[in-house]
Amino acid sequence: MPRVAGRGPGRRWRAGPLLGLLVLAGICTGAVPGENASSDRPRAGAVRPVAADAANTADAARLRTVRALLSARASALLRHDRAGWLAGVDPAARAFRARQAALLTGIAAVPIDTWRYTIEPGDEAGRIEAGGGWTVRVTLRYALRDADPAPTERPLVLTFVPRGGRWLAAADDHRGPDGATTWRGPWEHGRLVVRAGAASLVLAHPDNAGRLAELAATADAVVPRVRAAVGGRLPRRVAVIVPDDEREMAALVGEKLVLGAIAAVAVADTVDTDRDQALGQRIVVNPANIDRVGKLGRRVVLEHEVTHLATRGFTGPRTPIWLVEGLADLVAYRDSGLSDHLVADQLHAALGAGHWPGRLPGPADFKGESPRLALAYEEAWSACRLIADRAGPIGLLRLYRAVGIAPDPTAELDTQLRALLHAGTAQFTVQWRHSVQVEFG
Repeated sequence: MPRVAGRGPGRRWRAGPLLGLLVLAGICTGAVPGENASSDRPRAGAVRPVAADAANTADAARLRTVRALLSARASALLRHDRAGWLAGVDPAARAFRARQAALLTGIAAVPIDTWRYTIEPGDEAGRIEAGGGWTVRVTLRYALRDADPAPTERPLVLTFVPRGGRWLAAADDHRGPDGATTWRGPWEHGRLVVRAGAASLVLAHPDNAGRLAELAATADAVVPRVRAAVGGRLPRRVAVIVPDDEREMAALVGEKLVLGAIAAVAVADTVDTDRDQALGQRIVVNPANIDRVGKLGRRVVLEHEVTHLATRGFTGPRTPIWLVEGLADLVAYRDSGLSDHLVADQLHAALGAGHWPGRLPGPADFKGESPRLALAYEEAWSACRLIADRAGPIGLLRLYRAVGIAPDPTAELDTQLRALLHAGTAQFTVQWRHSVQVEFG
């Protein structure tokens, strides 16, 4: 689940994945930290120990040197300057140096607009290692051209070692003082090939290069449809990543996400609902499942995920998940040519078997291992469809936005349902249950 990380409850938060449909049946640079920023600076006239002054001077010099090194490495990456990129790496750290060389090769075809490193206030203390190395948390800020309206940020944990009066990067696999670990982008899993469409930027490794054209064309087709349906903020190009396997996908979207029944996942690094802004948005396709849904299924999958991207900026961490997934399915299935009974086949089967619980699905129902996963999507779709049928698509969107940015989404949902349908949440649930039983029972 997302964790709150900023201004007020549910306003700015670290975003987790929103599950992809078709469960097979269906950050700006802060002020540069002061080099001796401390609340216990000596008062005027106080005597400060000489040893402490010397240590602080050495720490400040190290920090300046490492910052300059990181700036030079960022510039080298943007220039695709291999010698400049590796000049800041300790020659003795052979395995790390090889990975850094591979990273530069992997990212060469990716259109990068911004790439910079910062050491944030509070992180500059780092940790001194037994051999004299310095491990510190570093923030990477980067932006994909046309796909990121502003740079997103990801954590790195780098270890630097003193070599001949310089500090050089020697490792990125240590844990930081706060327990953080290094984020690894898709370029660290192998060389990337890229296809830029009119509204899409698709990244894959060479083994999946054959998927690029169709995925780009499909995304190009669904982006304007989503814009017309829900508005929201979409970049000029939607970024789609195709990992080689589920292991790589798990590294990109979260190790704890069960992927066996998921065709794609929409992820974001941060969301600020005060500004209607989401950063680092990506659609990550599951290569193990995307072919199993067929051409129409892939269009529905991408339209569902693009809807998540478009609405993410006004989707808070406590927005009811049935509303989030139901809206995305409603947009994705409209004009698909699929009948309502085909869309809701699991719902129809559950009613026929006499074991449908008749409740709106909750977070546990949408987890990848849930036996109700496919049914939960259909329940969510049918609930959002009922609201749209009675209040119109604009009414549903108005409700969604109000609930998504509300400090208390549960109370706001009840208020919005009363205003639109003259029925609170409990009464709406009864009406929805009855409508499902009539149509699909």
